[in-house]
Amino acid sequence: MNFIPETIVRALCWTLLHSLWQGLILAIIAGVVMLLTRRASSSTRYSILGILIIGFLAVSGYTFIRQFQTPEIAVSPLVRQSTPASGDIGGATGWSQQQQPGQTNLVEQLVQYFNAHAAVVVVLWFIVFLARFVKLLSGLVYAQRVRHYKTNPVPSQWQERFVALLQRLRVTRPVQLLESALVRTPAVVGWLKPVILVPVGMLAQLAPDQVETILLHELAHITRRDYLFNLVQHVVDTLFFFNPALLWVSSLIRTERENCCDDVAIRETRSRRQLIEALVSFHEYRQSTPAYAVAFADDNGVVKRVERIVHKRNHSLNAGERLLLTVGILLLCGAFITINGGTPPQPPSPPRAPMAPDTVKLHIIPAVPAIAPVPPAPVPAVPAPHRPTPAIPAAPAAPAAPADTDKPATQADSADIDLIIKAHDHGVTPEYMAELKKLGYSVSLNQAIKLVDHGVTAEFLQSLQKEGFGAIALGKAVKLMDHGVTTEFIRQVRALGYPDLTLDDAVNLADHGVTAEFMEKWKTKTGSKLSLSDYIKLRDAGIDPS
Repeated sequence: MNFIPETIVRALCWTLLHSLWQGLILAIIAGVVMLLTRRASSSTRYSILGILIIGFLAVSGYTFIRQFQTPEIAVSPLVRQSTPASGDIGGATGWSQQQQPGQTNLVEQLVQYFNAHAAVVVVLWFIVFLARFVKLLSGLVYAQRVRHYKTNPVPSQWQERFVALLQRLRVTRPVQLLESALVRTPAVVGWLKPVILVPVGMLAQLAPDQVETILLHELAHITRRDYLFNLVQHVVDTLFFFNPALLWVSSLIRTERENCCDDVAIRETRSRRQLIEALVSFHEYRQSTPAYAVAFADDNGVVKRVERIVHKRNHSLNAGERLLLTVGILLLCGAFITINGGTPPQPPSPPRAPMAPDTVKLHIIPAVPAIAPVPPAPVPAVPAPHRPTPAIPAAPAAPAAPADTDKPATQADSADIDLIIKAHDHGVTPEYMAELKKLGYSVSLNQAIKLVDHGVTAEFLQSLQKEGFGAIALGKAVKLMDHGVTTEFIRQVRALGYPDLTLDDAVNLADHGVTAEFMEKWKTKTGSKLSLSDYIKLRDAGIDPS
């Protein structure tokens, strides 16, 4: 995965991981919709479920963009930032801020693990995705083959009745009705020029009323443009093949799609019995048509469709589905509590307004002004026993010292002051923080101190972005500085004929003492360009070009 930028790989990895809990929320919402719309029409349920799928895609796209633009990978949008230095600027390197022993919880360990193994996750996903995508393309090719191979026009009398059905449903686009020797159940193939394929001999074996009901069902797919959305569903299922919640919602959409077309057929024929007889007649046919065509009775839910038509009511969730949704809700709540409750409890806040963590992160003063001692409150004069004098009103007293309950807050404020002083001593300035923020990095004081200690400047990060590396993880920048890799070195090596030089390659060269001058001398001596590994071998062996 060296040919793909690290930021894209990490963003894709976290998008796939976030889609698991996002899909769980999608399934919970879809389950609620199925429970609340038991008396609604099938078209209403189908539209709502379709909107949920589109919303899921939009959220996944937003997640990818968000992760791509953020150099630091967050645990989840549900995570609460409870301390000023709760992030990990190390990215894939696992370099984090100072922590007390035992404070690293399971969530942080998982974040560090997936940051370090993002490429492995993406490679495994891509292998399975590629296999399923090839299967998707082969299904589309097979659908086109079925459309043009071993097909014959239907008899003239059925062609006339088919034209009458087109006028009945007000279908203005050209639609063909063909007999096919490759299908055993009626199916619709194509979107721009749709074709209805029926098995050879079906028109002669079934009653004309049943055939008309079947054709009305298939024409309903065409008028509703179900073939296009069915194709989109297969693409989504291919992208998120690992997401069981999304696949379940997708199956609900397919069921409601068939119910919608059944309702159209019943409305036009005004006979439920004809549709039931047609469904029963085709129950013996199994899934022989391509999955990318919209087929009549192409699933194992024929019995449920018959029950729905007979009882005139929509199906709700069965006991198993309700149990799984309940478990999903409990898991989601447990994850939310675990993520937000993983930090140690903080001492109680004082009654006054506390200083927000972001104030400590973003605003740094170069020096702390001296704090003047609070003068003690003047003590009222004690009247003499022999001559009472009127009480002299005391001057306004200074604020009383906080009670014992305020001591933890006072200590926390002292810790913030100490952190500001420490940042100033290490050379962290407001201008440095502003430059980092302008480059897309939002860091805490502890993180800024570590960056300054390792010599990571804003100019260095900006020069790396100009070289085409983008907003790299700050831990990677620290690693480059620690190994003595500069942008000038990267620029010189690229000028020698290595435009695809990666940061890891640069670190490897620097570790072995390979300089640009060393490489240029060998290139001049040999007249050819060596590989980077050859330069490392020559340097390790101590062989000079002379």
